[in-house]
Amino acid sequence: MKSTYLKKGHVIFLALLIVSVSACKKNALDVPPKGFLTDETAFASEANADLFVNDIYSQLPDLNNETQASDQYTDNSACGASWETGQSVIRANALNPSNSIDGPAGAWRWRSTNPSDQSSLGNYDKIRKCNIFLQLAAKNKAKYSDAWYTKRVGEVTYLRAFFYSLLYTNYGGVPIITVPLDNRTGDDLFTARSTAEQTLAFIEADCDAAAAALPVTSENGRATKGAALTLKGWVELFAASPLSNPAGDAAKWAKAAATNQQVITLGQYNLFPDYAGQFLSANNWNKETIFARGYAAPNRGHKREGILGPVIVNGGQQAWGNLAPTQNLIDEYEMDNGKPITDPSSGYDPQNPYVHREPRFYQSIVYDGSTWQGDIFKSRIGGNNEIDLSSSSDISNTGYNGKKTLDESIRGQTSLNTTQGTSNYIFFRYAEVLLSYAEAQNEAAGPDASVYAAVNQVRQRAGSALPALVAGLTKDQMREAIRRERRIEFVFEDKRWFDIRRWDITAKGPAVLLEQEYGMKITTGAGGKLIYTPVPIFKNSFSEHMNWLPIPLSVINQSPKLTQNPGYN
Repeated sequence: MKSTYLKKGHVIFLALLIVSVSACKKNALDVPPKGFLTDETAFASEANADLFVNDIYSQLPDLNNETQASDQYTDNSACGASWETGQSVIRANALNPSNSIDGPAGAWRWRSTNPSDQSSLGNYDKIRKCNIFLQLAAKNKAKYSDAWYTKRVGEVTYLRAFFYSLLYTNYGGVPIITVPLDNRTGDDLFTARSTAEQTLAFIEADCDAAAAALPVTSENGRATKGAALTLKGWVELFAASPLSNPAGDAAKWAKAAATNQQVITLGQYNLFPDYAGQFLSANNWNKETIFARGYAAPNRGHKREGILGPVIVNGGQQAWGNLAPTQNLIDEYEMDNGKPITDPSSGYDPQNPYVHREPRFYQSIVYDGSTWQGDIFKSRIGGNNEIDLSSSSDISNTGYNGKKTLDESIRGQTSLNTTQGTSNYIFFRYAEVLLSYAEAQNEAAGPDASVYAAVNQVRQRAGSALPALVAGLTKDQMREAIRRERRIEFVFEDKRWFDIRRWDITAKGPAVLLEQEYGMKITTGAGGKLIYTPVPIFKNSFSEHMNWLPIPLSVINQSPKLTQNPGYN
């Protein structure tokens, strides 16, 4: 794999370039102190400036090394560890400005928690790096070829939009900063929040500029035209959804559909013929991947398998097991005939629940009786991974473990911290474009032929094919089908948190974050027959205003022009 990330030997060199923050008075955007240094040689050549760009790429969320996936903030996954914020803060209705969550790998973090630690940087620190590059690259433009300059400016403009999108989709309107503020020059360091509409427009403009500058194909890991259009289509879908568009303005949905259609029209992407295999290192940078973070052995690998995989394997503890699918999620998987288990004609047997389920179930879930790394996983009472209803160990308290995105060939991680994984973390892939187009088009114009075609393309992927959707669905029925499809297709990919919020179904409608979470208790009856009993494991609680995160209290205290999101004052 070609690495596009900062090499370790360049850290000292870049220390002269990257913002350091002193104890002097500052606002939430982490401006430089009076002793700030700028090394002009960093932009003296394309090779030197590339080091700065590569460092920005290295600031993409490191989600393959994350202890807690954002599915644990949702109804998809549970974790009995009370210290993890999915249970103790989000699903316990305890979110407030003093404990505002950063999200997995700090992806939603507003500002740095420790400026000397590059792994703790917030999105405004990363945006500042983008602004520094754009400013100094323009100043030194005469030193570069036109092709290099156009491409790198497009990439950094895209990365700035990416970091802003994480803020926008979690906080709403945020301060828009386009230049590196400097407290030595009398800059107004305190910037008010833009509206959500203004923030969206800014991200769209950056995406448009990036798309115009970037090629359709590029080196592995670098932004492309398709990545820029996909990001734009995603934020437009978020803006068109009920949380941000309660009046249901169809024009917003139509705009999102048109942008996602642009990605489809590029003709650059296809569904990979192995649903689960696309997440393995052997298939990095496949034709379905639109934008991803790469990893490389031996020093830049990841430990996803050791964090999220099944706990007891071949007699020893191999992982932390921090991915415990709920029974609520399991019940969403259809039968292999394409019917939900609630359909009386589906053939579902609650006392033989894992037979004839759809292919993605077997590719995504480790369940009682299934095999992981040559060992039979038994969550039944008395089994090697007996359901931990008291949450006293690392073993799943739902009776299931996640499987999708994990590499079964990485074995024996008894230290739980080995970094053997080199599979990509995929931020955007083509299946999302298809389902985003289908959702937006259905809301804008109803379930026309193009909506069916997009959804069925995902459902009928080679190797995990399901029957096509039945004809004649109403708009409401198609909406339900698409939402189910997104939940299953993108499980464990950190998508559900954003979907249930933008659909405004966390505390209203289905109110999925007010429902009881269940696991599956399996006992052995007469003649060795297994008996399956869903058991409650955690009662969720969530308030409507928590669909938008609170700006951290420390940030509010430092920035007098900032206003808090409603419900947190």
